[in-house]
Amino acid sequence: MMKKNLMLKGFFALLFMFAVQASVQAAPACKGPNKNDAGCAEELPAEPDPVVAVVDSVTVDWLNEKLTVRGSGFAGSTNFLLGSSVTPLVTTPISAAEVDIDFSTVMAAEVLSQGNYNLVVDGAVQLSVYVESQVIDPAATGCPCETDLSWSTELGGLWGPQNTECLEIVGLLTNDPADIAGTVLTNPADDTVYPHYPIGASFYPGDPDNSTCRLVQVNGDASVVELVNRRINETQQEDCALLLQANICTP
Repeated sequence: MMKKNLMLKGFFALLFMFAVQASVQAAPACKGPNKNDAGCAEELPAEPDPVVAVVDSVTVDWLNEKLTVRGSGFAGSTNFLLGSSVTPLVTTPISAAEVDIDFSTVMAAEVLSQGNYNLVVDGAVQLSVYVESQVIDPAATGCPCETDLSWSTELGGLWGPQNTECLEIVGLLTNDPADIAGTVLTNPADDTVYPHYPIGASFYPGDPDNSTCRLVQVNGDASVVELVNRRINETQQEDCALLLQANICTP
């Protein structure tokens, strides 16, 4: 009888050991205060949710030649694209809620005319940005109205030094260079002979539509034909002014 009792005690002890082992292996995370108990499973920290950039608004700042992007989650953003361009734009982080994007060669190659352009951040389209005029590369030099020979081609034999008075207006600000304009006459000795050809170059900070080099044909019936109109930056305006001074304006 004693032997039988010993066998039963051994059997129950073995069952207890298996139960304890299974309990330890399957122990859930502790909900109470005794986290140091051997039966408590370690709680792993939750993975943080990824920060996603959200664009609320974009301002086209013509005066300072940049885009200002406002929203949230920009601290982790690495890739800003405009339109169909695949070349990332260079950004200047202002805060997690604001980023500046300067006008550049990349942006100028994409924004060739007035229109809407998608702003893409880290592969997601965020906002359609309306741009009122062509973006000019701030680093571009040379007068575009003569780089492609538009002025001299349209004026033909009238392109060259002649008796043309030009008006030059010096701006009040350091970033407002002189505007220059004059009128080329079909017959410099007789202003009653038409056509007349007003020609000039202007740069107005903050006013892209009027920052241009132009040539206009005015006919005897007062009708006007615009022959040349190119957007220009500040340096190009200065280059255009030098060309007009050398080729059109009276010394």
